Order: sequence, then C-alpha cells, then structure tokens
Amino acid sequence: MMIFTVVAALLLAAALLFVIPPLLQRRRADTLARSAVNITVYRDQLAELERDLENDIISREQYELGRRELERRLLEDVDANEAGVRSSSVMAARKSAIVVGVLLPLFAVGGYFYLGNPQALDPQEAVREQISQMSESEIADQINAMVAQLARRLENDPTDAEGWKMLGRSYIALQRFDDALAAFDNAVRLDANDAQLLADYADALAMAGGESLEGRPLALIRRALEIDPANQKALWLAGTAAYERADFEEALQYWRRLYEVVPKDSPAARTMESNIAEAEALLAGRAPAAGAAATADAATSVGGEAGEGLQQVNGVVSLDPSLLDRVEGEDTVYVFARAPEGPRMPLAIIRAQVKDLPLDFTLDDSQAINPAMSLSRFPRVEVVARISRSGDAIPRSGDLQGSAGVVGAGETARVVIDEVVP
Repeated sequence: MMIFTVVAALLLAAALLFVIPPLLQRRRADTLARSAVNITVYRDQLAELERDLENDIISREQYELGRRELERRLLEDVDANEAGVRSSSVMAARKSAIVVGVLLPLFAVGGYFYLGNPQALDPQEAVREQISQMSESEIADQINAMVAQLARRLENDPTDAEGWKMLGRSYIALQRFDDALAAFDNAVRLDANDAQLLADYADALAMAGGESLEGRPLALIRRALEIDPANQKALWLAGTAAYERADFEEALQYWRRLYEVVPKDSPAARTMESNIAEAEALLAGRAPAAGAAATADAATSVGGEAGEGLQQVNGVVSLDPSLLDRVEGEDTVYVFARAPEGPRMPLAIIRAQVKDLPLDFTLDDSQAINPAMSLSRFPRVEVVARISRSGDAIPRSGDLQGSAGVVGAGETARVVIDEVVP
C-alpha cells in the first residue's frame, strides 16, 4: 500500500507540473502582446509627424512638441497597461493554479475510490477476498502447491532451519505426520535449542506413533521445558502425558503452570480450568486407594452405597449434520456418565469412532475408572459424548461434544453432539 501511495503521489505531482506552469506563462504572454500593440500604434503616429515635418505642414518646434507628447503618452500607457494587466494576470494565474492544484488531486482520489478498487490496497483484504471466491478443493490445492514449493526450495538450501520448521508445521496441519517428522528432524539437527520446535516435534512423533507421548516424545518435551519453562505447548503436552499414565498430581502441576501464563479470558484458560477440575476430581477419587474406608466414605458422601444406584444406562449418540465437515471417520468418540453434582470424574466410559455413529451404547460398572466411584452408586447421572481429534480424553479447544442431560433408571439417554468446545 505504501509503494502504491508514493507512486500515485509522484504521478499526480508530474501531472500538476504539466498543467500549472503553462497557465502562469500564458498570463505573461498576454501582457507582452498588449504592450507590443501599444508600441506599434505610437510608432505609426511618430512616423506621421515626421512626414508632416518633411512636407512643411508643421514647423520644427511643433514637431518636437508632438514627439515629446507621443513619448510621454507612450510611457504612461505602457506602464499603466503593464501594471493593470500584471495585477489581473497574476491574480488570475494564482487563482487558476490554486483551483487546478486542489481539484486535480481531489478528482483523482475521488475517481479512484469511485471507479477503482480501494480494497486492493489492503493485502490481507485482497487475500481474504481471493480465498472467499475459491472452493475448498481449490484452497487445498493451493496450500499443497505452496508446501511443495517450500519443500523444493529446501532441497536446494537444506541449511535453512526456519524453512524446515515451517515445512514441518505445514505437514502437521495437513496431517502428513511422517513427512513432518522428516522436516522436524532436519530442523532439530540445525537448531536443537528451540523449545517450540522440540514441542512440535514431540507432538508429531506422538501423532505418527499412535498418539502416545511416552518415550522419545516425552524426552523432547522435557528438553523443551528445560530450555523454556513457560513454553505453553510443552506444558500442555507434559500434563497430557502425565494424565495418560494416570499421574494426575503431575498433570496438575504442569496444567497449573500453563494456566498461569495464558490470558485469563482466553479459550485456553477455560480449557485449563476444565482440565484442572477434572484432574483434581480424578486425584480425589484415586487418593482413597491407600485406604478402602476413605474411598467408600468419599463415594457415599456424593452418591450412595454400591448397588443403590443405576445398574446400567442405555442410549444412542448421533452427530449434528452441520458438524460433519469438522470430523473424520477415524476420530475418537468418548461416551461417559458422570455425577450431576460433585466430582466430574467419569463413572463409566466407552470409546468408539466417528464412523460408528449413530451409536447405541450401554454404560455399567464394568466400565468404571475407579470402582469406588461407579455408576451403581448414583440414582441419576449426566450422559455426555465428546469427539476428540487428538484422541485424548481431556477436552481440547475445537473438540465437539453434546449432552443428554440427567437421566435416571429406565430412561434412554439420547445424546446429540452439536457444539464445539471453546
């Protein structure tokens, strides 16, 4: 936009230089022309006096008097004419120059905004307009073409660490995890002290290896946190790894650290609040494992004695058709029951895939995470279904979910997944 503005200003200045100087010169030319006419008239009158003197029509004294009179009148007329013409010419020239100097830019700018395309001056708006006119397949083709171009450039310049990082992240976005691993491997070889790179590499390794963060991914995550203890992705992954191995106390440590560094009004903060609450509930449910009496007391305080609640919950899960374009057939679906009040730990949970929807399900005590917090201790439960693109049980921003509300004995839980996790 800046370049366009500078070029347009230079062209406008050039146009004014072609227009204004001739206006001023024309006024000067008019003044000179009028003076020349006056001189010619008086020259003819002087010649006539000379002829009268030669023909003895007038005397020498009369001739001298007449000539001096003509010279005096000539000087007066020329001075007066030039002064008057000069004054009016200068004023007219200035007015014309001002009018042209003001109106020409105004007409040029106004004409462009009326007939041109001002939005094209904003590169982002131009890109958005171009994208809005493209189909999804065209957008995908263009993205793939840009990624392929970047890959070819890196073949010619394999020492570009930033290029390898960008290529790896592009492959992750395209879910080409094996290609992402190769790109990240080159990037780490060139820059092994980039915490964000190590976290991205760990994430790609987990995705390519069945979504498990144990082993090399966890080693990369810990290395990233050594370099940058506040790296948000590394904290998230470290907490998720601890949660996967049921170390809820360690998961809480990482997620609480992450909660401290994200904006408090952001979707990430709200997700962390939910994750922390769920991990705290799970930790509270696991703590009595060291003492059975404490476990029974904790469960009884929220629900009741085993066998006093629901024996099973039957239902069906479906997906709102408007969200079909957000999921793939292999995405994980979690269906679980939890207490309407108290700890949010699932009382029973099953796992399926999007391609299984609509899904008829049955939840019972055999699917409990902790026998001390099972379905049969509660007369009524809330039934929830969640689609996880990452495969994690912990909800992430962008996951899809729905709830059947609270159901009791003999009621069918009908869950429609119809909202996006913020």
